[in-house]
Order: sequence, then structure tokens, then C-alpha cells
Amino acid sequence: MNAKSYIATALATVAIYGGASLTVLCAANVAHAAEATVTTVAMTDTAVSGDFTKRTYGIQGDWKIIKENGQTILRLSDDFKTKRGPDLKIFLSPQTLDSVTGTTATTNSVRLGELKSNKGSQDYIIPANVDLSQFGSVLIHCEAFSKLWGGADL
Repeated sequence: MNAKSYIATALATVAIYGGASLTVLCAANVAHAAEATVTTVAMTDTAVSGDFTKRTYGIQGDWKIIKENGQTILRLSDDFKTKRGPDLKIFLSPQTLDSVTGTTATTNSVRLGELKSNKGSQDYIIPANVDLSQFGSVLIHCEAFSKLWGGADL
């Protein structure tokens, strides 16, 4: 209902039923207007997703790369879980999971950050200048001991 319709309805109500009904009608219209308020919601688009594969230690859960609020994000699922380890980091590697090793995991890779936790949902921002088509896998890697925990092909 537009503003002119509200005014016409209010005037007709006053003419027919008197002033008391106008207060009720105006309160109802204010409530209706509040319901019509548009809320901005962050839009997300899933670009790529998959499950992790064990290389040295088991990894449960899945991951996805999404676009959210103008950023590209690697998101690990709520059910993500892996063994604790020293110096665990998340990398995007140009190699596929089958071809990468613990010693080659960081070669020409982009480090997204330290693994925030060995379980649960977590996000890693992928830098804006990263072209995902140039990468073959996402890796969880112990950089200090060159141990590849596991990963997944993109």
C-alpha cells in the first residue's frame, strides 16, 4: 500500500468511525512500514568446494571457496578436524594433491595463514591478486618439518 492509499484510508476511517480508530490505523501502518524495511544481507557465492584427503594424518570435513562481501574466502566446515601439529599452515599450491610432497608443498604456493584450530569452522582470506585458476590444490602443511598433513584438489 502506498502513502496516498494510507492517507485516503485514514481520512475515510475518521469520517466513518471517528478519531479513535485513526490511532489504531496509524499504529498498524507504522508496524506495516517497519516490516517492509529491506535488510541488506551479505551475499555469498560458492566457487569451488570439496573434501580433504589424508596424506600424513587424517583430515575430516570439507572446505569451500566463496565470495563474500567483496572478498574471496577459503572456509573450512564446522565438522573440520585434524591432528594437532606444530607450525600447521594453509597453502594454495599450483600442484595437484597427487603430485605435491612435503618438501615441495610451499614451492610457488600462496600461504593463507596458520591453521587457526585443529577443529571447527574457520575462514582464510585469499588475497585479491590471486588467480585461483593458477592453483591445483589447497594444502594443510607443517612447514617446520616439511610434513604434508593433507589437502584437496581445487
